[in-house]
Amino acid sequence: MDGPRRGAVSAFGMGGVNAHVILEEAPAVPARDVPAPESYVVRVTGTDEPGVRKLAGAYAARFDTARDPAETADLCHTANTGRSPLEYQTAVHGRTAADLATALRSVADGTHPVARVDIDLTADAAAALAGTTTAPGHPARAAELATAGYAHVDWSGLSPAGARVTDLPTYPFAGSPFWRGPEETGPAGRSGTPEPDGRTGTPAVRVEWRARALDRATPAGPATVSVAAADPALGQALAGLLRDRGVSVVAPGAPADAAVVIGARDTRHVDPAELASVWTELGDLMRTLPPRAGVLWASFGGADPNSAAQGAHATKRGDARPDPVRAATAMAVRAAGAEGRRPTAVVHLDPADPAADQAAHLAAELAALASGAPDTETADAGTTVAAYRRGVRHVPENVPARPGPPYFLPAEGYCLVTGGLGAVGLRLTERLVARGARRVAVVGRSPLDATRAQALRQPAGDAEVEYVSCDVSDPAALAAVTDRLGQNWGRLVGVVHASGAVNPFGAMHRRPWTDAEKVLTPKVAGSLNVVRLAKEQRADFAVLVSSVAGTQALAGRGLVDYSLANAFQLALAEREDDEVTAVTAHAWPNWTGIGMKADDTYSAAYSVGADEALDAFFDHLRSGGAVVFPGTASAPESTESTGSTPGTAVMSGMSGTAGTAGTAGPTFAAPAPATSAASAAGAARPTGPGPQPTGTRRDTTATRARVRDAFLHVLGEDPGDRPLQALGLDSLMIAELTTALERGGPTVDPSLLLRARTADDIAAELAELAALPAPDGTPAPTDAPAPTDTPALTGTPAPAGSHAPVGAPVPPAAAAPDRAGADDSALSALLRPLLDHDGGRGVVQA
Repeated sequence: MDGPRRGAVSAFGMGGVNAHVILEEAPAVPARDVPAPESYVVRVTGTDEPGVRKLAGAYAARFDTARDPAETADLCHTANTGRSPLEYQTAVHGRTAADLATALRSVADGTHPVARVDIDLTADAAAALAGTTTAPGHPARAAELATAGYAHVDWSGLSPAGARVTDLPTYPFAGSPFWRGPEETGPAGRSGTPEPDGRTGTPAVRVEWRARALDRATPAGPATVSVAAADPALGQALAGLLRDRGVSVVAPGAPADAAVVIGARDTRHVDPAELASVWTELGDLMRTLPPRAGVLWASFGGADPNSAAQGAHATKRGDARPDPVRAATAMAVRAAGAEGRRPTAVVHLDPADPAADQAAHLAAELAALASGAPDTETADAGTTVAAYRRGVRHVPENVPARPGPPYFLPAEGYCLVTGGLGAVGLRLTERLVARGARRVAVVGRSPLDATRAQALRQPAGDAEVEYVSCDVSDPAALAAVTDRLGQNWGRLVGVVHASGAVNPFGAMHRRPWTDAEKVLTPKVAGSLNVVRLAKEQRADFAVLVSSVAGTQALAGRGLVDYSLANAFQLALAEREDDEVTAVTAHAWPNWTGIGMKADDTYSAAYSVGADEALDAFFDHLRSGGAVVFPGTASAPESTESTGSTPGTAVMSGMSGTAGTAGTAGPTFAAPAPATSAASAAGAARPTGPGPQPTGTRRDTTATRARVRDAFLHVLGEDPGDRPLQALGLDSLMIAELTTALERGGPTVDPSLLLRARTADDIAAELAELAALPAPDGTPAPTDAPAPTDTPALTGTPAPAGSHAPVGAPVPPAAAAPDRAGADDSALSALLRPLLDHDGGRGVVQA
């Protein structure tokens, strides 16, 4: 037939419908000659990250159906120019539709990053963030810039000539209601959407558990696994399942590619006194496990994914509340794993599941752990957390924590601030007074000298502020203080627990429990006492001033005891929050200028201004549960020590060794590799790997082997001839390497590891130092192999009667003097305290 085809339909109804519609076929599509480009780029944009990932999965399915390069160009053109730009975005590129579909699936499964759009980000800054060197205008460069958050890519300019709009999956609907439900209308002062009231709105988050399955494409798992199980049935089931898969199962303590530790099948809350044995067990594991071997730590009762959003106290019942000891243990495992750069997973098992199902869950998590990234979207410094309930796997994710309606301090009664002589405690006392508190009791262990008394008078103003010397870890002493205060001032309105302590930055496996206990006492026993007091006296609130070190493994590196203590506080607030007394733990990043913090490189990226923090403190005074303040993240950088130029390393993260909490640690630029320890001390002699004095060329074979073994022991790899700067050495790694190098030999200047360009440079300088005559004129020994009774640096403790175990501190009397004068080096003075040779490490009080 001639002309287009047409059809008609009529509709006549009792309701008054009277319509006749004529349909005509679409005009023929003209032939096109769309040149196939070298590669394509596809942008995916959405209102939030889950929306972007869900849409990417739908896009991938559509790209699978592309028939030719012209249709692929149409799909890219539609995605890039036919969809409105939203708050979150990512982009992928590839040469074919199949390549694009594969890349889009990497977005959907969480492997490929998604960025928040930053309209102020420049192209150069975005390129620096992405690390791209691709030429401008190339699709790959556009994808990298978009993934870094760059908002101004010319997408239309990337469309091939002749491309047109075509069908593409629509944006996915959000699976959440938009009406107010019971969870949105909690008691006054708790949850609910706040009305505008001039508050700062400092970003805060809570943790919710979301169902997320493991990637089924994970490998079989590690070749050798050690299994230590307090539950015999589960241990046997897991060992049998692993052997069936070809995995060699060995006893605890034997060399293995991964270690599995399973707690007892007991969901009752654990006595905090058991933290001592937990610390010892974890330290032994980290000390004896080979470098880079993975750790999977399984427990029961540490988390409940079936409970509602944490902090909504009305929905939590009985065992649904987390056990603070198990939660703190899980955090310590993650921090210790991150500290040793080990792939680490913490798994909370369902006690109702049979042992066979639990074993299957652990085997799957172990296989994912061996793959290197069990869950890249939620992983923190190589550590992940998962919980199983009724066969479903859940992972923790951050959701916004909205402050409730404002709370006004009553005129009657008094507030109690523990640790009130610390910098944070003084600022909180000042803000309590500014917000209407008329009577504040400040409690601390330190004596009130003239300086502290003056500091306390400044925030008092017209309010009554009284200092009382008391140890909050002593419940009887705390009760006696509050009884007296109650007789004079009336009821207890609320408690702010700001007491705390921190050890110097250092490796967990070399820190005894006696040192760790000094950090845990104010935050574990002290928190239990102040919360019990607040609830007994029906106070309005109890706030535990905690740290992000209790939530993020990266923040706990070198401070595992501090991480453990703060995680206890966060879980305690989740457990104890109720209708009468709002128990809230605030997980703070570094307060700029004051307060305790993680190492300086972490604090530089995650900090909050002191005034901003004080406003947010009151926004969440009675929120209940655990509230996390992530802080402001600067441009993503490696948290390891890095140098700005070749041959220059930056040493930071030393705040713990400075002896003063809250003081920014130094950032020290080391001299170039050619500068040796001797030249730093003013000695005039040839140094480093350069030309040796005539006739003194030495065989450094044994020294090179010693250096290689040290790197294998600490980092789990031989650096070969790679630049040390590329290994990402930080202060903790330098301290561990120095200890390993000093084992059985003379004192090593820690700054040597920052100055040296390669491991061979270290060996050359150590050999040269060994060749120098002693101060008494005794000739230096030749560079001979190590004594036969010296065990190799494999992480295995030395037998009785031999030298000290690898990694153990070298007593001062056993260490030879540093004949290069390294102890006079300013850089060495900064690094040396990390080695903890004297064991007399002090604790900085909050």
